[in-house]
Amino acid sequence: MTDRLKDKVALITGTGSGIGRAAALLFASEGATIVGCDINAERDKETVALVERSGGRMHSTAPLDLAEPDQVAAWVQDAIARFGHIDVLYNNAGFSPASTFEAQTPESWRSAMRNEVDVVYYPTHAVWPHMKAGGGGSIISTSSITADQTNGTHLSAHGIGKGAIASFAPHLAVEGGPLGIRVNTISPGLTRTNQTDRFITDKDTDRTPLGRVGTPEDVALVALFLACDDSRFVTGANIVVDGGQHVLMPANR
Repeated sequence: MTDRLKDKVALITGTGSGIGRAAALLFASEGATIVGCDINAERDKETVALVERSGGRMHSTAPLDLAEPDQVAAWVQDAIARFGHIDVLYNNAGFSPASTFEAQTPESWRSAMRNEVDVVYYPTHAVWPHMKAGGGGSIISTSSITADQTNGTHLSAHGIGKGAIASFAPHLAVEGGPLGIRVNTISPGLTRTNQTDRFITDKDTDRTPLGRVGTPEDVALVALFLACDDSRFVTGANIVVDGGQHVLMPANR
């Protein structure tokens, strides 16, 4: 442990599993107090126990629907009431199911944008005035390499939503710079989580120059860099974390 986040309060969304859980454990090991949330209360309770067992500090709220602004506002206000400031927001949570474009309905489209874009917009908007009052902070959002390319799978709603997320950083970095607020994006490639594990095949390893698909820890390490002062002169960036998948992405799966 190097205490890169000592005395920092880090809000992380989707801490119940996968990258969110990995980030909670890593950030806590670097000295941060974690404020988590998840739609699944049981899985999130497991993460809190893992963090505390490792000697870290974590408070979490679950179930919490990040696409409901009142719930998000209460989550952020609770963090301020408990800890007095917010230094990091890691917008990790987001999900939309695979579907062909033709098969999408107005309802499925709205659901996809709700669970990809709204879940980033509302937390970011809620923490902004608190970071401004505190003299700055780091906001990290999760996009994807599918924002501007495809391997032939039917992920149009997911990719379009992630494209919107990627656009947060350049616009908000300009507004946030004078306030000391840095805004950056991580774009993972295929990463092994509970949601993706059943879809991963040997072909996915073959199309990754580094010889394997990503792990939640791979992504969390980049989030740590963007959260801490090592990246103090980095804002408006989009860092791809995919083992080189984007340079070998084939036309068809």
